[in-house]
Amino acid sequence: MYHPRDPRDFPNWEFEHLDVEYDPATQAVWMQYKASAPHFYPIEMFLEILDLRESVRALFESGVVRDWPVRYFAAGSNKDTVFALGGDLAMFVDIIKQQKRDFLTRYAHVCIDVMYGLRTAFSLPIVTLSAVHGQCLGGGFEGVLVTDFLIAEETAKFGVPEVAFNTFPGMGAVTLLTQRVGSAMTETIISSGAVYSGLEMHQRGIVDVLAASGHIRAAADAWMAEGGEERWLRRRTLADARRSCFPVSHEELLQIVDLWVDCCFSVTDQDLRHMSRLVAAQKRLPARRQSEPTPNRDGKG
Repeated sequence: MYHPRDPRDFPNWEFEHLDVEYDPATQAVWMQYKASAPHFYPIEMFLEILDLRESVRALFESGVVRDWPVRYFAAGSNKDTVFALGGDLAMFVDIIKQQKRDFLTRYAHVCIDVMYGLRTAFSLPIVTLSAVHGQCLGGGFEGVLVTDFLIAEETAKFGVPEVAFNTFPGMGAVTLLTQRVGSAMTETIISSGAVYSGLEMHQRGIVDVLAASGHIRAAADAWMAEGGEERWLRRRTLADARRSCFPVSHEELLQIVDLWVDCCFSVTDQDLRHMSRLVAAQKRLPARRQSEPTPNRDGKG
């Protein structure tokens, strides 16, 4: 059951883990992970993203969008060092140890609901994009691959580390990367577990637009503003053409994620210990840089 916000309250919608902003200059709805939000995705955050999706749909259905026109839906992060680190590994470890398959399946299916909504641009006449800085790993990486366009700082970090604990990225990476760069490059990225910079991902054709370090918001705003309505229409047509030529069905994503659940319940105790070490490392990561002034998201002090 979704809980959309009242269109009449837009853009002052409140969420626990998400900051929502409307930029009239680019006609963009921004969804940003709060600085105080977890670095990973608890199921509550997925449910909030779904509520936001339904809120944007309600905005169009109610006609309020006439006063608040929306061309773009942009995903970003108000954390300075992390975009998103993916799934809730601590929960995964506990659930696997307790053999609670139904709970992990529900978590995975809620995630696929989020992914499919972004993949289809909420079934609305909008363009979706992700604006990435900092670490964007595992499910965080999959979550930005699903948007129509990907903008990233040259020093951002991307990768899928699941091979290190004998699973695979099950939330769409195989399909989405294959569509972007082919099966050979996808196999290399997934099987190596390597971390790539935004520059390296741009060179491989995965990142669409490269931004200077510390200037992700300015770069995203400039990209959206470029060319006005004509450029937006062109991008929307391109995004629709991609979805038509390379369709991804909800059923396909569910089939893959169900294989991922099976894989999770076949890992060893050694794999679970490795997951636990990653959890400990994630907890040590600050949301904000230490001993430095906090910059604005446009990179200005």
